[in-house]
Amino acid sequence: MYRKRIRVFQEAKNIKTGKKRDGLLTRYSDIEKDIEDEELKEMIHRKSSNMIEEEKMFMVPIDLIRQVAKIGLGLAGQNTTDMDKKTVKLLSPRFMSILSDSKKDEQNKTIDILSPSLFSLHDSGTEIEKKTSLKSLLAAAGGSTDSQNLLDFLVEATGVAEAVEDAEQKMIDAQRKKDDAIGRGPDGQPLYFTKENITERFPSEAKKIELFEELDKTYSIEQLKDMNQTGYTVLNPKQMQMMYGKKSPFKNSRLLRAYKNMTTAEIHLAIHRTIKDVADEKLKFEVRQKDIVLSPVVNTALINDPKTASQALILSPAVMVALVNSPAVFGSVILSPWLFVPLILSPRILSPVILDPFMFVPIILSPVVLDPVVLSPGVFNPFVLSPLVMCPFVLSPQVMTPLILSPFALTPLILNPLALSPIILSPFVLSPQVLSPQYISGLFLSPYALSPAIESTGAMFTVFASPSWLS
Repeated sequence: MYRKRIRVFQEAKNIKTGKKRDGLLTRYSDIEKDIEDEELKEMIHRKSSNMIEEEKMFMVPIDLIRQVAKIGLGLAGQNTTDMDKKTVKLLSPRFMSILSDSKKDEQNKTIDILSPSLFSLHDSGTEIEKKTSLKSLLAAAGGSTDSQNLLDFLVEATGVAEAVEDAEQKMIDAQRKKDDAIGRGPDGQPLYFTKENITERFPSEAKKIELFEELDKTYSIEQLKDMNQTGYTVLNPKQMQMMYGKKSPFKNSRLLRAYKNMTTAEIHLAIHRTIKDVADEKLKFEVRQKDIVLSPVVNTALINDPKTASQALILSPAVMVALVNSPAVFGSVILSPWLFVPLILSPRILSPVILDPFMFVPIILSPVVLDPVVLSPGVFNPFVLSPLVMCPFVLSPQVMTPLILSPFALTPLILNPLALSPIILSPFVLSPQVLSPQYISGLFLSPYALSPAIESTGAMFTVFASPSWLS
């Protein structure tokens, strides 16, 4: 069915134009000059220049809705100049809004079609918005004092004031965490982790790095052959003393005494016996969870492995790693970019993502709870059937990151631009947008409440059948 629909869109596109580059992508290119964020502008330009056919077809329904609206407005005698750069709201009324679009610039950038603002908690905005506001209706029925008291009660009872305060506090906390995690130099520039500043900030970790560097220099030719053939080798007494002696961060006197009294053959035999006992379930293998530091993970799969998925990743990029049925708890990801890492049936809880760019990370049937995303830009990271709760996105621009059948709550966007990232059949609540414009995106069949957009005017944003309440 999916391929059939794609084929229908393809035929429609081919009939519409025979140009080398279709008009839809040309408009995407033209919109770049209206985007102030240079990083986001570059991401949109790069992505729109390399879109595959199926990605182009994905944008055809959005373009179709905008074209129908443009033709209808033109026939009605309305001005459709620069409509491609404006936000179109269709069949998406706002109920009990707390902010008005009274600014002239915002009104000029938004086209409302059968999308009035009704029963607002203020008396400003358009003429219809003023006349149908609760303050005006109550003033007509009673005194102005009674109407103001009722409005104050509604604002307090619905928690609007608390929601705004929580959003401000989250922004302050996120900024504090960012400063604590990165630190800044004398001139205010951010510090990036290298061996030198790890030595300064985390001396114990630096000692481990230096220890492995020294150990690597002591391998004999036979040991290197063993490493290449079997993946491991037996250390000689001097190397064991280096690794597990009193001056080592891995000091273990009991292990050192046991291995010193064993020959190489006995160590090999003990390893084989241990592996056999684990396979026969005669030996319960337990290990304390440790962070994965400076250890890239490449071309592997974690299936039914919540223990590994819950380990923190620090300075450890992940490439071509599939997580299937592997829930994660306290699995923080810090300075560890992800590339081609699908999450399927792998919920994540209390696993913040900090300074971690990620690309092509589809999240399918994987609820995400208490996972803030901070300073982590992303490209093509669709959320499908994956609800989000208390997952603020802060300074983490996203491109081609749609939310499909993924409701979310308490997930604010703060200084977080979006592009080519529609929200489809995904209701949301208590998720304000603060300084987070959306470009070439849409909101389809996704009602929302208590989620105002504050200074978040984008371009080419389409709202369809998505009523709002107290937003």
